[in-house]
Amino acid sequence: MDTRVFAYVAKLADTGSYARAAQELFITKQGLASAIERLERSMGVPLFEADRKGVRLTEYGHVFCSFSRMFEERHRAMMDEIEQMRRREERAVTLAASTGLFNVITREDICAFSERNAWGARVKILRAVLDRDCETMLLEKACDFALLNNPICNEQLVTVPLHKDMMFFWVPAAHPLAVRGTASLADAEGCEGACLSPDEYVSLVPVAERLAREAPGCSLSYADQMIEVLERAMDRGTMAITVRSHVHSFPHEGYVGVPIEDAPWGFSVAYRRDRLLSRWDEAFLAYLSSLATFYC
Repeated sequence: MDTRVFAYVAKLADTGSYARAAQELFITKQGLASAIERLERSMGVPLFEADRKGVRLTEYGHVFCSFSRMFEERHRAMMDEIEQMRRREERAVTLAASTGLFNVITREDICAFSERNAWGARVKILRAVLDRDCETMLLEKACDFALLNNPICNEQLVTVPLHKDMMFFWVPAAHPLAVRGTASLADAEGCEGACLSPDEYVSLVPVAERLAREAPGCSLSYADQMIEVLERAMDRGTMAITVRSHVHSFPHEGYVGVPIEDAPWGFSVAYRRDRLLSRWDEAFLAYLSSLATFYC
């Protein structure tokens, strides 16, 4: 029996539609229908019946589908275990990162672990993605470790802090805040500015909520990339909310960075709580900790 039929039956049962199930399985509707027909012939019983609303499981189908879901779950667990064994044999360490964090700890610094560890382990850095996608990759075991913006609230993850700092108001040199050593979120009252979208960057959620409460008249526009945030501020002659590394990236634009004392920012390296750390995993975490920077 072709083991793919277990996934086919489960998906068709979930969707109740050959067209939708085929689309989600990335096969043709005709291919799915033929596979189900061959399966029913081999079983000698009907697994699905059709009506005006679509297709649904028969009594036989419910039994088969129940075992299909168990098979799929065990199959995923088997493939996860085999993949973990393969990585251990290769002594590979895979790392994902939330967008922008490589501006603080560089790829080059992280990859230097490959040459410096005593175990012959190699670091493989995956693409940078948004916080939620990066966390999903970690939970689905698509990577071993991930750099995530704080706060990290998922109880399935263990975190090791690597960076603690404050966010910054990035303001024109003529702005009243430019002469301040530090500022607070309430100082943005009546100001226009730009920042990253709180829907995509978890660190901005408490900032946006507090600005709405504590800085009446503060008007923010949102962007998906920090370079867009800074360019928007410069084009309009307004302020931006950013972090230290980006303040230092634009030293000659007539703008000044002012730390926001009540807007903490930082990130951590995270891994699954159920992960059994190898000796090179532990060495990798220790190495990342040696690159940590704490401003506050």
